[in-house]
Amino acid sequence: MILVINPGSSSIKYKLFDSNLEEVKSNKFGFSGNISKPINQIIDEISNYRSEISKIGYRVVHGGHKADEVMPVNLTTIKIIEEFSSIAPHHNPPAIAAIKMMIEKMPAANHFSVFDTAFFKDLPEVAKTYSIDKKIADQFGILRYGFHGISHKSMTEKFDPQNQKKLITFHLGAGASAAAVKNGQPVDTSMGFTPIEGLVMQIRSGDIDPEIIIFLAEKIGLKRTKDIIENYSGLAGISQTSGDMLQLLEKDDQLSKLAIDIFCYRAKKYLGAYAAVLGGVDIIVFSGEIGFGSALIRKKITSGLSFLNFETKFVKPNEELAIAKKLL
Repeated sequence: MILVINPGSSSIKYKLFDSNLEEVKSNKFGFSGNISKPINQIIDEISNYRSEISKIGYRVVHGGHKADEVMPVNLTTIKIIEEFSSIAPHHNPPAIAAIKMMIEKMPAANHFSVFDTAFFKDLPEVAKTYSIDKKIADQFGILRYGFHGISHKSMTEKFDPQNQKKLITFHLGAGASAAAVKNGQPVDTSMGFTPIEGLVMQIRSGDIDPEIIIFLAEKIGLKRTKDIIENYSGLAGISQTSGDMLQLLEKDDQLSKLAIDIFCYRAKKYLGAYAAVLGGVDIIVFSGEIGFGSALIRKKITSGLSFLNFETKFVKPNEELAIAKKLL
């Protein structure tokens, strides 16, 4: 059996699969700071299957340019995750904590890290290079890493199994990103050095003028500015109520409507840009809780673009199954 653990910044999901990749058990637990309680809950829930679990896979958000898609957990792997924790502070540290606890509790299983950045590891130089001082960028490893790679790759494999088409894939959930994929290979993606860049997200700003950050840091301090950009922006910041898109769609106030419109407008801009990069688009694919769950959002993003002559597809998100397939 294969156990997949997907640790996030404030919740952790798991799914247990049999040898045919049929889901046996699953659950999701919230946590604040300490991940010990949800890990113990997972262990309790799978107790009847522990002796049958041969492989455990962990979704890891940031492995930078050093991580392959699937890596056995060892000191080298842990070092890579730790190295990029400073630019994925909400995701990598919980992943390390989950891995270490599970190894302690299930030492007989084979443990693997599956990295979200690996799909974008070979982006073209023109797409991954930022227009800042090259020596500084090289010194500090500043480049476009891209995220949600497990989801974008899964969409690509499902709708272009022969690697012959031009796809634009959208993963729209609490985090949101887009990718341009040609013949099975990503050529650009909206998230960059960190998971903040790009589309409007639940609580993250996405693209903003970098001078805004400098301006705010001078006015209110770096720590508060960082907190605003990472935790109090996006849909929640604009609407001043909720970052939950499905809740906002039920509201009738002007700020909620504006948040929805900006979310879709930003996504449409990326769609148009990526259609230009690809030289056209055959299929646009949506996944994530918003991308799969809201026909209205899909329509708002793709409306008025019939001249591009594309198909629209959507697929229920299942990163855990995608990870399990990689461990067979």
